[in-house]
Amino acid sequence: MNTFIPSDTREILAPKKRIVFLDVIRAYAIIMMLQGHFVDTMMAPQYRDTNNWFYATWYFFRGMTAPIFFFVSGAIFVFLLLKDNRPWPENQRAKKGLRRVGLLLFLGYVLKWHLPSIMLGVTLVIVSVLKIQMPTVDTLHIYPSFITVDVFHCIGLAILTIIGLFVLHQKTGWSLPLMYGGLGLLIFILAPNIVNADYSHLPVFFENYFDLLHGSTFTVIPWIGYSLLGGVIGWHMHTNPKFYEGPWAPILLLIFGLWLHFSTATILSNFYNLTGIEQFKRVLNFNHTFWRLGHVFVVFAIFIWITRWVQKIPPLILKIGSETLVIYSVHYVLLYGTWLGLGFKQLGQETWSPLMTFFGAIIFISFFIYLIYRIEDVRHVLYVVMPAQSKLFYRFYRLKLRRFTNRPKLIKSFLVSKK
Repeated sequence: MNTFIPSDTREILAPKKRIVFLDVIRAYAIIMMLQGHFVDTMMAPQYRDTNNWFYATWYFFRGMTAPIFFFVSGAIFVFLLLKDNRPWPENQRAKKGLRRVGLLLFLGYVLKWHLPSIMLGVTLVIVSVLKIQMPTVDTLHIYPSFITVDVFHCIGLAILTIIGLFVLHQKTGWSLPLMYGGLGLLIFILAPNIVNADYSHLPVFFENYFDLLHGSTFTVIPWIGYSLLGGVIGWHMHTNPKFYEGPWAPILLLIFGLWLHFSTATILSNFYNLTGIEQFKRVLNFNHTFWRLGHVFVVFAIFIWITRWVQKIPPLILKIGSETLVIYSVHYVLLYGTWLGLGFKQLGQETWSPLMTFFGAIIFISFFIYLIYRIEDVRHVLYVVMPAQSKLFYRFYRLKLRRFTNRPKLIKSFLVSKK
């Protein structure tokens, strides 16, 4: 069985609806991500009219995808982290989390590589070394896009922060939910200052984690704030599991989400008028973080109800929700054509009509649904069949080479013929 792509949610017992709804939310979010990236990549600009109610509705729902991903990732990870109640040095979830951090950071960069350029760069480096010359950046063929930051980097650093606070909690006894919630809210409050700060003094590699000037699609701030606040829900799910089986969980989550949607701007404005503190005004002008947080809670409430109304969630949906890392990785290469320069993007980026984009998105999503349906077969081929075949070829050619080298006369005649 594959160990390259672990799944957090496989460790959760499926019959417990308070956990099933998280997988269903992740399945919804990953499908929204697939269609959102496809439409944004392929549809022509003249059709992107926010005055059109259909496009405006699509744009609004697309904006929920990233907050949901970050929030649910934090909730699931903290739930599993606390499920293993051993001290942090022996906590297996903490150890797996650290490995996941490394994997996410690694994949975040590798998915952007253009393999022919990398191979050419390596060849030129070898030539430079043989000529005793110092290779340059141009020789290495490292393009700016290779070191941009995206969702994988931010989720990886969010998990690292969650683990760090968990260790601090065990060493000091400080309240874990207060640390997660307090740091998450502090990030949201300070986000306008951090996002708009000047990072030009940093190397571009590190600058990409804080601004979007060089092609990054996500920055650490404010996105890890969603994971930290999701960690509060994960802690609550661990300490009060029955609450999410009762009738009040979706009702309170819905009310709180709607309150954040409709009231945070007014509350921040009132705080600014009462105190005159400029930071409240800055946050008011950067209020999409709290606004989207409200939408996440509304989605949580809706999917809790859905998983209760539907007596049995199809296993394929749960599987899709537990394989988001696979889906994101494969979709990135196929859509943007990063590794070989061949992808849907090369079929006419930002030139398709809405109807053509719609049917293309349906085909794109259907491919990934089928991929997850057959994922175990794919893994069997990748991790069992192909290694076995490789060993057979290796043994075959090693045997042939050994027989060849054991025949001096044959080797001598071969060399003479070559001359």
